[in-house]
Amino acid sequence: MVTSIRVAVAAAALLLSGAGAAAHAHLPSGYDLRAVHLVRGADGVDAYFRLTLPLVVANGLGALRPDGIYEPAPFTVLRIESAHGFYYPDARRIRAEPLALGRLIAAGHRLEGDGAVLEPQVLSVRAYPKGMVPPFNTLEEARSATRPGPGFPPDAPEVDAAYVAVDAHLFYPSPGGISQLRIGSNLDNRVLGQPEIETLLVDHAGGNQVVYRARGVLAEPITINPTVWSAAATFVRAGAEHIALGADHLLLVLCLALGAGALGALVWRVTGFTLGHSVTLAAGFYGYVPSAAWFAPAVETGIALSIVVAAATALRKTSGRVPLLALTAGIGLLHGLGFSFALREMLQLNGPHLVVSLGAFNLGVELGQIAFAAAVWGAMLWLALRAAHWQARVKTVVASGCIVVAALWAVERSQQILAMA
Repeated sequence: MVTSIRVAVAAAALLLSGAGAAAHAHLPSGYDLRAVHLVRGADGVDAYFRLTLPLVVANGLGALRPDGIYEPAPFTVLRIESAHGFYYPDARRIRAEPLALGRLIAAGHRLEGDGAVLEPQVLSVRAYPKGMVPPFNTLEEARSATRPGPGFPPDAPEVDAAYVAVDAHLFYPSPGGISQLRIGSNLDNRVLGQPEIETLLVDHAGGNQVVYRARGVLAEPITINPTVWSAAATFVRAGAEHIALGADHLLLVLCLALGAGALGALVWRVTGFTLGHSVTLAAGFYGYVPSAAWFAPAVETGIALSIVVAAATALRKTSGRVPLLALTAGIGLLHGLGFSFALREMLQLNGPHLVVSLGAFNLGVELGQIAFAAAVWGAMLWLALRAAHWQARVKTVVASGCIVVAALWAVERSQQILAMA
């Protein structure tokens, strides 16, 4: 989930309607957009979709030709220019068969209401090239963008297919109303090397607007208005994944484990780190931190420097539990702010099960870091028992490498702060 509907969805709309983007061979790199407004009523669910044209037609891409160029997908045309393939929207076909384009959207998504698969009806479809893309931030704007009209503007300029937004209004009948929704997709844009699909789902229920954000194909469906246990499981997994995929956090935990000669020392280090990041994770998520543009890069720079400190500490013996606890707690304060930035990208302040989700994310972070720290400490213990003459060398080489990498990160990140001065 994200922190702001207007900021997140408006940024995506600006990307679609931005001027000055050149044509790309095949499809451009970057990401494809999927934004969906969901409205539950007594007789079913209204879904207002916005997707980039390549994502809509991705599953229909043709075979690879001998010259290394793919045959065009439906509703696109291929032109060979300077021995390169470029894809453009098939404006004539979109104008003639807009609902057929909408059926591709319907076929590419699966919506479940209270466990039952809902069958969609395509009500209207509009496609817009960059420079003519209407806003899609609010429900009213989504309804306006999908109001019946020309499938493709008659005066539209010729643009790359990647810079065409497809807006569609689908209705999923379900008499009696629905309390819980799940939405997944099989639309896969990776055949041409697209790195990401960015999805924004806006649930309009009970007068509230809750935004869910996800990356990727959505082969694993998103649960709208999840149960408390479902929300907890989701955010435990998200916290553990954040540790597993965060190079700076992994290096920090690596250095903490390297410096722990005994299990008791490891426990004190992890405890201090936990105390520190638990405080700032909550404070950062609730917004009790500066909102200035310099703050995030300053925190990231501080995180890099904290790795240097932790690695240097691992290279020398640190005595006393209290000083060690204070040191790792201080480092944890910085990393907790970094965790909060990630959490705010997923969880909105008015989202469901807020406290449970916040606690579950913190628990996932804990489980991830404990598992990694235990693995590192276990490996060092094995070295101490089986090859003691190598243990000190390994610690020195690894900690020194961490210092070099983290110092480079600190220099790189500090330049972002200087650029704002």
